[in-house]
Amino acid sequence: MEYTGLSTAEALERKKNGLSNKGSKSKSKTIPMIFVENIFSVFNIIILAIVAVLFFFYVRTGDERLLMDTIGVSLVNIVNTFLAIFQEIRSRIALDKVSLMLQKNVTVIRNGKEESIDYREVVVDDLIILKRGDQIVVDGKILDSNQIEVDESAITGESIHLHKRKDDQLYSGSFCVSGGGIYVTEKTGDECYANKISKHAKKYKFNVSPLEKKINLIVKLLFVIALLLVAMEVLFGAGDGLTDVDFIRKVAAIVISLIPQGLVLMVSVTFAIGVFRISKIGAIIQKLNAIEAFSNIKLICMDKTGTITQNNLALSDVTCINDSIDEASIKKIIGTYAANSSDGNETIEVLKTLDKFNNSAKTDEIPFSSEWKYSALTLSIPDSGIDGESFILGAYDILLNKIGADEKEKFQQTLNAKNLNDFRNLLFGKVKKTTQLDSLKKDFANIEIEPLCVISITDQARQDAAETINLFKEKGIEFKILSGDAPGSINTILKQLDWHIKPDEIITGGELDSIDEGEFYNAIKNKIVFARLQPEQKLRVIKAFRKEGISTAMIGDGVNDIPAIKEADIGIAMEEGCKSTREIADIVLLKNKFSLLPSIFDEGNKIMNTTSSVSKLFLTKNFMVIFLTLFSLIFLWEFPLTPTRISLLNIFAIGAPAFIIATVNKNTKRIKNFFKEVISFVSVSALIIVLFSYAGVFFAHKFFPNDDTDIQLVILTIMILTTFANFYIVISGSDKKEKKIYFSYILIFSALYVLFTAVDADLLFLNFMKDFYDVDYINPELWTIIVPVCITAAFTLWRAHKIRVKVIN
Repeated sequence: MEYTGLSTAEALERKKNGLSNKGSKSKSKTIPMIFVENIFSVFNIIILAIVAVLFFFYVRTGDERLLMDTIGVSLVNIVNTFLAIFQEIRSRIALDKVSLMLQKNVTVIRNGKEESIDYREVVVDDLIILKRGDQIVVDGKILDSNQIEVDESAITGESIHLHKRKDDQLYSGSFCVSGGGIYVTEKTGDECYANKISKHAKKYKFNVSPLEKKINLIVKLLFVIALLLVAMEVLFGAGDGLTDVDFIRKVAAIVISLIPQGLVLMVSVTFAIGVFRISKIGAIIQKLNAIEAFSNIKLICMDKTGTITQNNLALSDVTCINDSIDEASIKKIIGTYAANSSDGNETIEVLKTLDKFNNSAKTDEIPFSSEWKYSALTLSIPDSGIDGESFILGAYDILLNKIGADEKEKFQQTLNAKNLNDFRNLLFGKVKKTTQLDSLKKDFANIEIEPLCVISITDQARQDAAETINLFKEKGIEFKILSGDAPGSINTILKQLDWHIKPDEIITGGELDSIDEGEFYNAIKNKIVFARLQPEQKLRVIKAFRKEGISTAMIGDGVNDIPAIKEADIGIAMEEGCKSTREIADIVLLKNKFSLLPSIFDEGNKIMNTTSSVSKLFLTKNFMVIFLTLFSLIFLWEFPLTPTRISLLNIFAIGAPAFIIATVNKNTKRIKNFFKEVISFVSVSALIIVLFSYAGVFFAHKFFPNDDTDIQLVILTIMILTTFANFYIVISGSDKKEKKIYFSYILIFSALYVLFTAVDADLLFLNFMKDFYDVDYINPELWTIIVPVCITAAFTLWRAHKIRVKVIN
């Protein structure tokens, strides 16, 4: 039946009437949404409350220090909010550019012709051509079905393949695993079934990665700790109560310092910019979780075809053993079979290069499926005397059992003589005693085949595959091949990569089925090649490794790889693979560049290292404040921080170092346990820095006369200068070139702080800055205490972290 579809004018009219597939929900935040969320964030509301309290007590007491605190905290927060908005808009633009690199097109019939359009341009009543591997992008009704099978697991949660016939419903979000046909669009955009479900579930959903969840948990814990510390201050350290300005400033400083406002921003921006950088390398990150998984991957499983091979198939040989038909006629029948097949896979495309009979008709078909590994057609070819005969094409070793023993032996002898056992071999033959192909699927175990020939197909390994695999192996990452092909054809490709597999390192899908669940992992853990696997068997293998705590990546390009890719810790698809595989993958490799994977993994590790380093800087400051508060309450030691001094500490200890790390860091070392590493680091660093700061106070009291301001500045200065050493330890895994940049920063900023506090010049700007940040000139004799204490603290930090690393590892 011929379909004309909509005309261009009809499609435009429907688009004007809002009947296109553009939903109201955006995958990325709008600019106004970014402004609203950042201005009215929980952090800003808390800080606004603190500013209001400080200003209230300024009006009540008239103490100008409170006014300076009010202005200082407000200005810093305005700048932070502006930077957050700017960076998030920049990140959104970068991510939008990335999404444009992976457009999702569908084939529709318009004006009587097939036309490829963006899926968002589909309108109601459009006729969409559905092929194996295509995702269903709108709700619709089937007009023409050629054995369509659909996976609706994304909607129903059940991974059972459903057979769809004419007039059956199709739902967006599902995908075609076998067969093909045409369906008419009935619902688009927000009206689609899947979109209605998600709308009722949540109006706008942001994907939060496990790492971001941990960061958010830390933020919540710090806020709870801040409330507890404030409560303890009120109960035990209030002094003159609400008339005590120093008490008010201390409480404000505690709360402000324990709100890691910049940490959440830096993590989000680091991830977003990292995704953009990875896109420049040649891959699209579709799920942020994948970046975190880079550091933990121990095993990479991959399909053979299209991953380590070029997927550039060629016909090597047609081996005929049926004496009743000459070779030339068999080849023309194969060419005619391919021309009439609805399958668009690479094998059929290769067979289409053979000559064909001009006059032929298809009356029935079973499209190829990865599950049963064959296809079948009922053909009438008047020029060859074929009238309604059924032909079958499938994997040689699968169909071999359907032919007679004598023919089987003859086939094998011929293949041995021609050295064809290591090729991808397909058996082509006639189906005996079958009138309807539906009965073939139902009673496949009892069918008989009259063999006509074996078709041998070759492929070539990617030239860079061997180097790529070796790079991963050097980093301790194992490789396994999960393929639907025969062991021989897999081995041929691996030999091209100088990868020699022993016989006991190979296992087939049939052998897997005979293994009990309790023994399954032990049976597969040392296998390298998994041959003749069905999709469910690939899934079972991935599940087994993950169950044992082995972080696993899966690389594939076909429909048969989808269950395994969905299950893996990282699912990687090829850009030129089927649409459905690309849609569900965590990462899509552009232009099928398998060789880029090591660089992509390194970039992912770089992102995690940057996040880890920045988190250490932010949280070290938070833990320092916690220790300072506890020591001031328990031992009545001096508390040196005020709201404006917190800002000064943030500049030298966090803001500038974090920016430099985010810009310069190239460390690709894998982080084994992010949470343990960060928390252990900041606990050790904060405690040592605070203890040595109070040690400076002890020596200052012992050797020189001083007042409260002197003591507070000694503590503050030791803290700031020692955080430079802490910063250098954070980046100690960097290469020499990076370390030079970091060391230059340390020297420059140390000099700036020393000049700021050691110069007693009567300069207007310098005096204003000192008043603003609540610091003063530090007497020269106190520097004789500060410098040796800082040097000793730096050495202690270095040794303590050496011990810490040994303990946690």
